Amino acid sequence: MNSQNITVISSKNRIPFRRYLSPSHLVKQIFRYRQLLGQSILWEINDRYRGSALGILWAGIIPLVRLAVFTLIFSMLLGGKKVVWGLDSDLEVGMMILCGFILFNIFAESIGKAPRLMWINKTYVKNIAFPIEIIPLIGIGVAVVHSMIGMGILIVLELFKSGSVSWTIIFLPLLYLPLVFFVAGISWIIAALGVFYRDVNNLIQSLIQVFFLLSAVIFPLKRFTEALSDQLEWVLRLNLLATIIENARRVFMEGHPPDWFWLNITFISSIGVMMLGYAVFMYYKREFADVI
Repeated sequence: MNSQNITVISSKNRIPFRRYLSPSHLVKQIFRYRQLLGQSILWEINDRYRGSALGILWAGIIPLVRLAVFTLIFSMLLGGKKVVWGLDSDLEVGMMILCGFILFNIFAESIGKAPRLMWINKTYVKNIAFPIEIIPLIGIGVAVVHSMIGMGILIVLELFKSGSVSWTIIFLPLLYLPLVFFVAGISWIIAALGVFYRDVNNLIQSLIQVFFLLSAVIFPLKRFTEALSDQLEWVLRLNLLATIIENARRVFMEGHPPDWFWLNITFISSIGVMMLGYAVFMYYKREFADVI
């Protein structure tokens, strides 16, 4: 590209922040680069398993290993199946925990990489023609693919255990949407902060551990409220991950429709987080190349 055709945008003629808060702007951008995004996700998956003897099979083996660990440690050794989960089956307790972990891992894997994304992809950042706003979405897409493979393993296990799968599993995709929206928004914000503040990476790694404990992954949400206070449920549900994981267990493991009240709140909140994250990223996007 001819350097004479490049227009330098100063802070005076920067595009207003509120313009990026438009849902139509975000939808148009994602639709515009949908092919590039899809190809990048496939390339990332192939690159991750390139040279591996088992390849993509690892995406199915790892959930099985985690299931064995959760079942052994939490259920058999700690005896938590009755006290915490109110269940008699060791396998079912392991599946309950794995269901939560599979969804939480979308958050952990995507957010954990977000602070370094722009630095790792500095070549693309300095290429003004490349839409760097899709870079966080690539990692999220890979995590979602792995999550779906894990859920497929759970479906097979449920068939093995019960002989059938509840019809309410059709609601599971509804839970993935707010999860992806929420993670995308947080990833955009953290990716932008990571450009200007290098300490963000260490902070995020610590916060992921905190979120793991507060997201009802290894304990059902009702145990938190019973142990502390029923009034605390509203506070805990401000963590969208906890609400999504609880609903996933309802539709997948318990055979109940999702809690529509909290699902609607989750949808509205996650869309708000996504729009805010996108606006923050796009507003500061033009400064990234000068810093990196």
